[in-house]
Amino acid sequence: MEFKYFTRDWTGTAGTPAEDYVLKAHGATDLARLHFVRDIARLERFCGRSGQDGIALMLTNEPSLWTPPPAGRRRTRDHEFRIHEGRELAGTLLWAEGTYEPNTCTLTGAYPLEWEPYSGQDGPGGEFRWLAVHVNRQGAAGDG
Repeated sequence: MEFKYFTRDWTGTAGTPAEDYVLKAHGATDLARLHFVRDIARLERFCGRSGQDGIALMLTNEPSLWTPPPAGRRRTRDHEFRIHEGRELAGTLLWAEGTYEPNTCTLTGAYPLEWEPYSGQDGPGGEFRWLAVHVNRQGAAGDG
């Protein structure tokens, strides 16, 4: 299992009994995407035999991770690593169109991405969603 918890600023109270939270912004969404994709690739290597399954999980309140980029937006260096709703991760993903080879990542499976609601809190940054990618020997079945 690989788990990423990427946050943007949010301050509020949640739960019973009530607990105060002060979340700080991580800021580098490009690196969040890169590391999540690397987690999937690592799980593919680990789960290479029958009966070995893995799951990569992301929990976040950063909407730019689940939201597709606006139409007409210029390509960013992490364009092929985008993990927004409805995207499928597969094949060789190039960082900065291949100009930075150390971040190239090759996936053997194909993983459709489906984000799910997790929690709705008051105020900006209060919407949390999760993404689960199931990895098995067949190298498929992204389960949202």
